Amino acid sequence: MNNQRLAIQLMIGQGVLFAAETAVIHQIGSGVSLILLALTRAVAGLGLSLLLARHVGFAVLRTRQLPLQLLRGSIGTLYLWVMIYGFGHLPFADATAISYTQAAYIGVFSVLILGETVTRSHWAGAAVGFIGALLIAKPAFASWHGAYLIALLGTSLNGLGFVLNRYLQEEDTSATTMFYANLVPVIANVPALMLIGTASGSVMVLWMPALFLLGPIGMYLGILAVKYAETATLGPYTFLRLIIGVMGGVVIFHELPDIFSACGAALILAGCALSSSIARTPHRADDAGSTSLSDGLTRVG
Repeated sequence: MNNQRLAIQLMIGQGVLFAAETAVIHQIGSGVSLILLALTRAVAGLGLSLLLARHVGFAVLRTRQLPLQLLRGSIGTLYLWVMIYGFGHLPFADATAISYTQAAYIGVFSVLILGETVTRSHWAGAAVGFIGALLIAKPAFASWHGAYLIALLGTSLNGLGFVLNRYLQEEDTSATTMFYANLVPVIANVPALMLIGTASGSVMVLWMPALFLLGPIGMYLGILAVKYAETATLGPYTFLRLIIGVMGGVVIFHELPDIFSACGAALILAGCALSSSIARTPHRADDAGSTSLSDGLTRVG
């Protein structure tokens, strides 16, 4: 299968899972503490990384980039707090619109960290996709306050983490990157949870299983995707979860989108097409003397 096509398919899968996750977080709201939500997601991600690396055992811990892996984990921790806070305390449409500014951050960090050539088509794809996202989300931004600034700055962390996933996999496996990206949040959130306690049992029982599955699997699909295509190319594909949300409304609730949502979906697809039309397959760790393992992971030789 073409590498770029595989990466796009992985991003679509991530979009489905993340769309469901953000809806769950918004539904939970303040019913469960931010720390507990973050810890649950991180523990699930840690377990998934160990499951993926079951054939290599403790080799999943092996890395020559430990400081950078810990930095990536710290960035992920901060973004997780900001993301959960934003969707729990801002109007859903506003939080959604702000979250999609990450495509611009991905383009910037792709140049600064990876040295990728971000062309006009890449920037145009991100811009067109963002306009489409605004048409679908229809943010009001009626009562601007500090939470909006926190969400806006926090989104840059997500863009940075997305690019670092690509950089780290020049030497480390996807499972190793996934492991450290979740280890740091676990370590950071356990002490905080001991101080603030847990939420009501009924809310946890109802929503925690979904949160335990959706985010970590979506995260891993994104880590895999950047192995097969340039991050600047994949940036506009982060908008796809909005189209998935619109489609879910049609299929599940039989709600036909209005003209703005339909135009927004068309613009997002156009942005993806613009970005991927000139994509090149990035250099992968596999080409630098690494060996592929039986479970699909890659170990640096």
